[in-house]
Amino acid sequence: MKKFTIIIIPPGSTKMKKLRLGKIPFFMLVLFLLLVITYSVWLAFNFSSYVYQKEKNEQLSARYDTLVKERKKDKQKLKKIKKELSQLENMMGKISNIMGVKIDKEVNNKKDYYQSYEKKWIGEKLKEYNYVTRDSYMNLSAPKFIPVSGWISSRFGTRKSPYTSKNEFHPAVDIIAPMGRTIRAAASGKVVNIKEDPTMGKVLYIYNKWGYLTKYAHNNKIFVNIGDKVEIGDKIAEVGVSGKTTGPHLHFQMELLRIPVDPEKYGMELSDKRIFEKSGGNE
Repeated sequence: MKKFTIIIIPPGSTKMKKLRLGKIPFFMLVLFLLLVITYSVWLAFNFSSYVYQKEKNEQLSARYDTLVKERKKDKQKLKKIKKELSQLENMMGKISNIMGVKIDKEVNNKKDYYQSYEKKWIGEKLKEYNYVTRDSYMNLSAPKFIPVSGWISSRFGTRKSPYTSKNEFHPAVDIIAPMGRTIRAAASGKVVNIKEDPTMGKVLYIYNKWGYLTKYAHNNKIFVNIGDKVEIGDKIAEVGVSGKTTGPHLHFQMELLRIPVDPEKYGMELSDKRIFEKSGGNE
C-alpha cells in the first residue's frame, strides 16, 4: 500500500521526525487543514466587518444625537422668529393706521431685498419704543438731502406719460441733469441691491433707518457695491440714460415700509424747479 511521509523538524532541533501516513489518512489531514484555513479566513473577514459596522453605528449614533440637539435649537429659533413676525405685523398695523394707508397681506408678506433689514430694525426699536408717530422719529429721519442738482421734470403723483400722453401714477421725482453729474446719497444707509432693469436701467437701492428705502434709477455708473454702508452726501452714482428714458436724468424714489411716498411731504425741499443750491453741487 502506498504511503506518504511527512517530515517534521521541531524548532531549535536538528533531529527530524518522520510521520508515515496511508493514502486515506493523508488526504483526510489535508482536507482538515484546508477546512481550518477556510474557517480562519471566514472568521477574520466577519470580525473585520463587525468592527467596521460597530464604528459606523457609533458615528451614526453621534450624528443622531447632534441632529436632535440641532432640532431643539431650530425649534427655539422658529419660536423666536414667529414672535418677531407677530410684533412686526402689529407694528406695521399701527404705522398704517397713523399714515392712513392700507397695507394688505400680499404686500405685507412679500419677500424682497430689504424685508430682513426692516424686520431687524423694527424688532430692535420695539424694545425701546411703544409706538411711532408720523410727526416724530419717522418724519425726522426721512431722507432730506437732494441727491443731484438740476431741474425737476416730473414730481411724485399723477402725470402724463412722456410716451403715451395718458395719465399715470409716477412714484418718484425725476431730476434732469447733465450726463455724468454726481449723484449723492439722500440719507445714510446700506446698499441692499443693485440691478439692471430694461425700463429703469441701472438701479441702486439703499436701505435707510426707520423703514425708509431710497431708489436711484437710470444711472450711467454706480460707485458702490451691495453691502456697502454709505453716509449722507456720499458719492454713489452718476446721471445717465440707462433703461427707457427720454434723456439724462435721475429717477429718485423714496419708500416707507415698501410704500412709495412723496419726498416733499417728508421734508425734502423740492418746491422750486431749479434745485442747484439745495443739492450736493454741480460736479
